[in-house]
Amino acid sequence: MKLSRSELSLRLLFLVVLGGGLLFWSQLRKPRLCVVELDLTGVLPGELREVDLVVRREGHALARVDLHYGAKGAPGLLTTELNAQPGPAEVEATLLYAKGAARRTRALVRLAEDAPARAHAE
Repeated sequence: MKLSRSELSLRLLFLVVLGGGLLFWSQLRKPRLCVVELDLTGVLPGELREVDLVVRREGHALARVDLHYGAKGAPGLLTTELNAQPGPAEVEATLLYAKGAARRTRALVRLAEDAPARAHAE
């Protein structure tokens, strides 16, 4: 069975288009570097001793960060980088105060590659 030039070129063109489509699709689904910021400016300076931050999507954890601070306390803005697909996510932060009390806050954010997702802790 011998293929003519036109049949061979059509098959090659199909393979090139298929390969290009698969490459494009894989680039769309590839995780991106996203930034989540937790705004702690509503908390008094030196009041926080520990912050446990969990970023979830559809019940699955994308990232978890457990930060411990000394007597100086936590900074006003916590920044966390994670590799994930852009889209909606839930940020849950457990704040442990110097007096031993704990408070949990949740916020819905949109992860994006070009802008940080910001959640406010109250």
